[in-house]
Amino acid sequence: MGTNVTLLCTESKIAWKEMIYVIWNITMQGKSCRITAAVNDTEYDTCQDGKTLERGPHGEFYLTIPKFSIKDEGNYNCDMSYRAGGSNTRINVSAWNQPNLSIRLEQDHSVAVCEAAAGRPAASIHWETTWNTTLKDTTSQKTENGLSTVMSRLPLPQNISLRDLWCVAAVSHPNGTKIQILPLAALEKSPVKWPYILLAVSATCFTVALLTVFYLMRERLLQLSIFRKVCCEPKRSAPIEEKLPQPHDPEEVEPYASYVQRVNSIYNSSAELFNA
Repeated sequence: MGTNVTLLCTESKIAWKEMIYVIWNITMQGKSCRITAAVNDTEYDTCQDGKTLERGPHGEFYLTIPKFSIKDEGNYNCDMSYRAGGSNTRINVSAWNQPNLSIRLEQDHSVAVCEAAAGRPAASIHWETTWNTTLKDTTSQKTENGLSTVMSRLPLPQNISLRDLWCVAAVSHPNGTKIQILPLAALEKSPVKWPYILLAVSATCFTVALLTVFYLMRERLLQLSIFRKVCCEPKRSAPIEEKLPQPHDPEEVEPYASYVQRVNSIYNSSAELFNA
């Protein structure tokens, strides 16, 4: 379903120049229509639903049904006439869809459920068990698009192993019955392995404790290192500042005699100016 379908009118290879006409009379659900093609006449289509009459490169004449669905089910009759003879072919077309098979447990694992959803036609479900049982409950429901969902419920005896239980769904097909089998062993609970869980928890706790001890020891060693630096380091004497040499001032170091001579020379110069 949902794919393009091709219906051959005849297996014979007929050239178009030998053809007289091809007529498809179609009867579907509540609808009848016709699609025709003729050499000396115009083609016409009363179906108007996308179906087309095609000619292949080697003389094939076929009808194409795009995106086949349930509404296209019905009888397709092809009437062909050509210069060397004619043929009439009747084809019954029906939809087929593979159902989705699933299994599960309900009611606290006391009921096994097998479901074949969205199948066409409806699937037939039965159980394969190692014990005798006739208590299964099977229901069928048809969806709006014409597909069917079949569900079967089987009560389980106490202390039964799911390894001894299989769901089998059969669907009719033109090429033979299609069968699907699902074992319920995959749904069986695995026993809890407590020794492994306890071992993992113990290993985790030991690792956390070991890391905590390492962290505390590291903090203690760090504190001792800081204490030693503060208390035990020898005191250093303050550096002695060196006095820089004072700049040389010629006025302060000049001898007294030179100063007296300079004053006298200034005095003599002044006296000479007055005498002049």
